[in-house]
Amino acid sequence: MAFSGYAQLWADKSVRTLFIAAFFARIPAMAAPLVLTLFVVDELDGSYARAGVIAAATTLGAAIGSPWRGRLIDRLGMRRAVLPSIIAVGVLYPLATMSTYAWLIPVSLLMGLFLIPIFSIVRLSLSVMVEEHQRRTAFSADSVISEASFIIGPAAGVLIVTQAGADIALYAIGACEVLAGLIFLYLNPPTRSKAQEGETSAKGTEKASILSVPVVFLFLISAGTMATLMGTDLGIVAELRELDQRNAIAFTYGLWGLSSLLGGLIYGALNRSLRPTYLLLALGLTTIPVGLGSQVWSLSLWVIPTGFLCAPTMTAAAEWIAKLVPEERRGEAMGWQGTAFTIGGAASSPVVGAAIDDVGAWGGFVTGGVIATVIALVCWGGQLIPAFRPEHYVSVDDPNTVTT
Repeated sequence: MAFSGYAQLWADKSVRTLFIAAFFARIPAMAAPLVLTLFVVDELDGSYARAGVIAAATTLGAAIGSPWRGRLIDRLGMRRAVLPSIIAVGVLYPLATMSTYAWLIPVSLLMGLFLIPIFSIVRLSLSVMVEEHQRRTAFSADSVISEASFIIGPAAGVLIVTQAGADIALYAIGACEVLAGLIFLYLNPPTRSKAQEGETSAKGTEKASILSVPVVFLFLISAGTMATLMGTDLGIVAELRELDQRNAIAFTYGLWGLSSLLGGLIYGALNRSLRPTYLLLALGLTTIPVGLGSQVWSLSLWVIPTGFLCAPTMTAAAEWIAKLVPEERRGEAMGWQGTAFTIGGAASSPVVGAAIDDVGAWGGFVTGGVIATVIALVCWGGQLIPAFRPEHYVSVDDPNTVTT
C-alpha cells in the first residue's frame, strides 16, 4: 500500500486541474434532484409521489443519454459532444421554473437526456492521462472527490431553496452547470491517446466493440452496487424515523460517507487490483445485517463496513472497464456504466421501499444486500468459466494490475 500515488497525481498539473473542475462541476448536478423535488412540492403544491414521477423522468433521460453522450465523445471528441448539452441545460432549467407540472415531466426527461456527462468525461480522460498502473489511484481519487461533491451539493441546494426559493435554486443550478460545461470546453481534457488518434482515421471506431461477457458482468456489478446504496439510503431514513431520531440522520449519513471516503483512499493506495465481483459480494453481505442496529449509535456503527466498501466497488468496476474495452469505444462503455448505475438504483428503489413498508426498516437493508449478493454470486459463477474470465480479454504485463 502506497499513498504516494496520490501525491504523484496531484503533482501533475493537468490531472490536478481536471479533479478540481470535476469537483465543482458535480456540485450542481448533485443538488438538482433534491431541488426539483422541493420545486414540485413547494412551488407547484404537488405531492412527493408527483415529485417521484419527475425524478423517474430525469432518471430515464439519463439512462438513455449517458451511453449516447459517451458514444458522441468517442466519435466527435469532447468539445463537439458537450456543446449541445451546454446549450440544452442553459434553456431547460429556466424553462422548468415556468412550467406547469404536466410540462415539467418532458422537460425533466430532456434534462436527463442532455445531462453533461461529467462522470464519463473524467473517467475517460483519466484513463488516457495516467499510466495503467496509476488508474486505480486516479479512479479512487475521483470517487473521493465525487463523494465530497455529493456531501456539498444537496446541502447547498437546500440552502438556496430556503433562502431564495426553489425557482431561484433551479436558475442557479442551470447557470452553474453551463459554467461547468464551459470550463470543460476550455480545458478540453484528452479523451484519446495520441497513438490511438493516429489509428482512428485508418480503421474508424465502428470496428471495435464494447460487448463481452466480462464487461456485461461489470455492468451488472455496477447495478448491484446501486442496489446496496438504495437499501442503505432508504433503510437509514426509515430506521431513524422508527426510532423517532430524525435529527440523527445527518450524523449517520456522515459516518457512512466518511467511511466510503476512507475506503476509496485505501483502495487507491493498494498495489494490486481487487476483482469487483469479490468487492460486491462483501458489500452485499455487510449490508444485510445493518438493520440489527436498534439504536442510533449501533446503526451508525453498522453502516461503517458497508460504506467502506462502496467507493472501492465502484472504482474497481470502472478500472476493469477501462482495461477490457478498446480505447476508441471507452467513452460509450463509461456511459453504459452510468446507465447501469441509474437502472440499478431505479429498479431496486421500489423493491426496497416495498420491503420497508411490509416488514420495517430492516427489510430495506436485507433487500438491498441480498440483491447485490445474488448478482455477485451470478457473476462469480460465470467467471469460473475459463472463456469468461476477464484476464482472457486483456493483455497486461504489469504485475500491479493482476487481480487477487
